[in-house]
Amino acid sequence: MGFFKTLFTGKEESEEEKQEQQMKNQFDVFKYDGIQAQRYGKTDYALECFRRALELQDDIETRVIYANALVGQNDLEGAIEQLEKVRETTPEDKEVLLNLAELYFQTEQYEQMEGVCNAVLQFDESEAATHYLLAKMYKAKGDMINAVAQCTLAITKHADAPFAEAYYLRAQLLFEMQQYKEAEEDIDTILQYDEENDEFLMMKGECCEALQKQEEAKACYTKVKTINPYVTKAYLRLGAILMAEGKKDEAAKIVEEGLQLAPEELQNVNGEYTNVEQEMRDAYKTMDPLGFNVGI
Repeated sequence: MGFFKTLFTGKEESEEEKQEQQMKNQFDVFKYDGIQAQRYGKTDYALECFRRALELQDDIETRVIYANALVGQNDLEGAIEQLEKVRETTPEDKEVLLNLAELYFQTEQYEQMEGVCNAVLQFDESEAATHYLLAKMYKAKGDMINAVAQCTLAITKHADAPFAEAYYLRAQLLFEMQQYKEAEEDIDTILQYDEENDEFLMMKGECCEALQKQEEAKACYTKVKTINPYVTKAYLRLGAILMAEGKKDEAAKIVEEGLQLAPEELQNVNGEYTNVEQEMRDAYKTMDPLGFNVGI
């Protein structure tokens, strides 16, 4: 670089310029080594590269990449620190602010989260994702009314296809508030676009149960366990309905099937049963109190 600068300008680089160029070169090496290391799963080395790059130069792109890598290591506080520094430089970068709000939510720092969301709404009132984040915050705080209101704003302001996450969250809220018909309507809306989503189908089944539509509920739970055989709750709910109908043998068979298909991760390292699997075993014992089908 010094040779070409001398050639075209007739001036030698100053010592200060040489140091600046050397620092920039070092920054580039650390940044792109970090990106390459992250690509190959060498996370610790990647993090060190990003940290050293940022010591040399304050670069927004590198901070965002560094923050994402920290999230991958479950260092949420570290990621928040990096995104806050980005926010100081680009206070209206909506993507950064929404990611920051989500991290504050995950760390239960609701006051900070609300402040970030309000900052977004100050320059973009139409951002649906902000209202969805606020809805999650209100739900976590037990404020169901405001949570529903924010979900409704998110749904209303979402310009494209139905905001599935907001509809699903509102359905959950309405269900908890025992507004089963309204909850079912929300689930029906998004099932039109994603008819094989096991979470949506489970909620649909629970709404149908609450509304005494047992055949529809059974159809939903049956479809869930066909789509994803590891949704243990589907076996429990289906077994409970069959048991209520007096079909004890069929109910026990369904719950036993769920136990046999339960993935290994339902047990912890000590071999003890998680709450879900224990609940299934308790349900099975209730259906088979004399233990004729013991062995599961």
